[in-house]
Amino acid sequence: MRFDVPRSIRPAILLAALGIGWPVTVHGLDCGLPYPAFFESINENVDPAKRAVDLEARVALETLSPIVFSGRLVSLRPVSGADTGIELLGFKDVTVLKGALRRSKIDRQATVAYYRWCDSGCAHRPLEWAPGALLTIGVSPSPDKVISDGKTLYRGRVDGQFGPCRGGPLSPLKLLLLTAPPEEISRLERDYPPRKRP
Repeated sequence: MRFDVPRSIRPAILLAALGIGWPVTVHGLDCGLPYPAFFESINENVDPAKRAVDLEARVALETLSPIVFSGRLVSLRPVSGADTGIELLGFKDVTVLKGALRRSKIDRQATVAYYRWCDSGCAHRPLEWAPGALLTIGVSPSPDKVISDGKTLYRGRVDGQFGPCRGGPLSPLKLLLLTAPPEEISRLERDYPPRKRP
């Protein structure tokens, strides 16, 4: 079935797609994360299709969080007001898949600080996941407090943290890397090292 757009509204759709007249100023989020061209291939005889797949895996490996766990989301609440862009997520039935969460190993719970990216305010943006969702999350270690702009907004248990650039729910490729044999991880790191800067 083919979907046709009437000619009379095509210019309006084009203008909207280009962002002309967009009601909110939108800024790009530049995380400075690695991408395939960040790495070089040691073996030039590799099939180009295979090299492309390997480079995507190498990028995913480079950005895989130091701690990964699966757990059921049971609570979420904003830290110090809804518009800070920071949420405290509570998990139960936690299983640590990579790295270490000392307290979670004992009580199978985790509290995670989620630093959202909100260039035009977070007050009315719902969290992407509903309580009860079973998630596999990548986090970084965190002190037992939440800090924003040099101010401590919360003190208490915080097992990990993630933000808009690193961490969060794992992609299918990162999930595969978690179960990849150690020799495959070593091969990716050996055959695709970071490019040397000139």
